[in-house]
Amino acid sequence: MEKIGGVAQREVNFGGNVPWQTRRYRPSDEAELLQILQRHSRETIRALGSKHSWSDIAAGAAVSLDMSSFDQMTPFTAGGRSFVRVGAGVTIQALLDRLHASTDQTLPTLGAIKKQTISGAISTGTHGSGRESISHFVSKVRLAAYDSSTLQPTIHEYSTGPELKAARCGLGCMGIIVSVDLPTVPKYKVAETLRSHAGLSDILRLYSEQPLTMFMWIPYAWRWIAFERRPVGQPTTGPLTYLKALAMRGYNAIGQDVIFHLLLLLNRALGAWAVKGFLRRSPRAMLKGIERVDEAEHVLTLGHHYFRHEEMELFVAEPRLEEAAEIIRCVIEVFAASRGPVPENVQRRLGEMGLGSEPLLKPGRYVHHYPIIFRRILPDDTLISMTASVAGPIYSISLFTYDPPGKRQPFYDLCHAVAHILRRRVDARPHWGKHFPLGFGDIGALYPEMETFRGLCRRNDPNGVFRNDYTRRVLQLEPGNQSAPQR
Repeated sequence: MEKIGGVAQREVNFGGNVPWQTRRYRPSDEAELLQILQRHSRETIRALGSKHSWSDIAAGAAVSLDMSSFDQMTPFTAGGRSFVRVGAGVTIQALLDRLHASTDQTLPTLGAIKKQTISGAISTGTHGSGRESISHFVSKVRLAAYDSSTLQPTIHEYSTGPELKAARCGLGCMGIIVSVDLPTVPKYKVAETLRSHAGLSDILRLYSEQPLTMFMWIPYAWRWIAFERRPVGQPTTGPLTYLKALAMRGYNAIGQDVIFHLLLLLNRALGAWAVKGFLRRSPRAMLKGIERVDEAEHVLTLGHHYFRHEEMELFVAEPRLEEAAEIIRCVIEVFAASRGPVPENVQRRLGEMGLGSEPLLKPGRYVHHYPIIFRRILPDDTLISMTASVAGPIYSISLFTYDPPGKRQPFYDLCHAVAHILRRRVDARPHWGKHFPLGFGDIGALYPEMETFRGLCRRNDPNGVFRNDYTRRVLQLEPGNQSAPQR
């Protein structure tokens, strides 16, 4: 057993807001993984991906599993369709690189970043804009869990039924993912144009012709900006189109992903007046009205991981989106009212919405300093991903902070207010892998298949090995009794 001895160390997530002590193992194959599960069957075990999560979903476990040795990537065909079998530890970037190098295929959807492992991405329902999440497309899952009769660790394989739907977005509670099968599609390009719009309704009308669009609302200027996007296949293009695509890649990588964020941090340091002025001016500095056509990977993903930050993301059904946006605007304006009373128009609107005496609103508590990001996602065929069991499109709404980890409490207060008010008013669902200010009592009833999911988790994990404080808080799945590890 010395071969699989773990290393005690301190872990911290990407956002810097969740540190914990653990014993890290790096199993090299399935046999070694099962030995670790047997050895620590009375402790808490969670898998580590790239730790690009702001919730404590992976934290607090006595044993943490680094699955980076599970790095296979095998394209195959079945029933006339193309698939790829990919190991749990492969990052989305590595998967795309290897898939593109060996085939003419790509993934059917992409999230905003490519640093996540494939297992981490599907475990929390990672999504892009305009299509279902990556979880939705998983056709088979292999995972290590326990046998409900013998309590011995074993490999489970799911390709149908509620077990597959649960494992597609399992929050680590169904077991330790070993590999997943995903369908692939022919590589395609995306045409993107940045434009201003008069209002939310104008943007929603874009989706019939621009189905991959994402958009943002700029605080204090309250201007709507849309990244209008549509897939265009693989059109024949000349050298000028290629050079234009390269130039736009550079503009986005340097201008948006780096310079914008450096200016943001500078204005944040100068104070509230600078933040508000910067955001009011920023729409005029954006390069609008220029169409670029480039490979999907370079259009649909961002580099916002360059700077440490934290995010809360809420999901709202399309019929309630306008109400949700207006509530968020009013809450941000109240929190930012650091000099003098809350603006009269905001007070009036809060009164009209029945929120005039809302105790969660704290005038002057926090100046929000980042655009509000919106993405459209189609319903997932899962049990508890954020877009499961909904009729029609649902929209994610993201709030970011770039404050240092030790200075984020005012942001948390803003998130607490937004999340609780939107839960009551529009049944908003928080993203499982991001800042999560709600508990099971708030969100359990939002998921019709929640009890099915919880039952399957208990079946695969009768001793509560794959549970932690996070699962207790958001799923009411209690960790098992902690005791000395079995030898």
